[in-house]
Amino acid sequence: MSMPSGVSIVGACITAVNELRSGRGANKIKFIIYKISDDLQTVVVEESSSKQDYEVFLQRLSSAVDSKGEPAPRYAVYDVEYDLGGEGKRTRTIFIAWVPDNADIRLRTIYASTKEYVKKALNLNLSIHADNLDEIDWRVVLKEASSGKA
Repeated sequence: MSMPSGVSIVGACITAVNELRSGRGANKIKFIIYKISDDLQTVVVEESSSKQDYEVFLQRLSSAVDSKGEPAPRYAVYDVEYDLGGEGKRTRTIFIAWVPDNADIRLRTIYASTKEYVKKALNLNLSIHADNLDEIDWRVVLKEASSGKA
């Protein structure tokens, strides 16, 4: 699937999100981090993990760097689990566009211009665009995923 920006998304990206959605048990994928390849042509899976700790995910996402070692944007998918008490436990999958303020402006522009296409290719509706860590703090993500109920 090729986007107007010229960036395409590889099938492994879609396969990974489908595995996250359908997985069960202790080895279920909890998050996926995607990046645009160094040649700026393809969205690829950078990492997927079954680690349950949101802080591990946040650290991995926010420590992403480009080929020059500078902070870099990433896309991510996270499986948010929450409990509504009497209404039971719920899980929602959220798409995160991480585009740090101090990233290269060219990369920021490419990630911003391809975000909606990646989100659509992954068939995700719920999303957060974040320029700084406060925008993807656990409380913010939980509120978005639960529509403010949790």
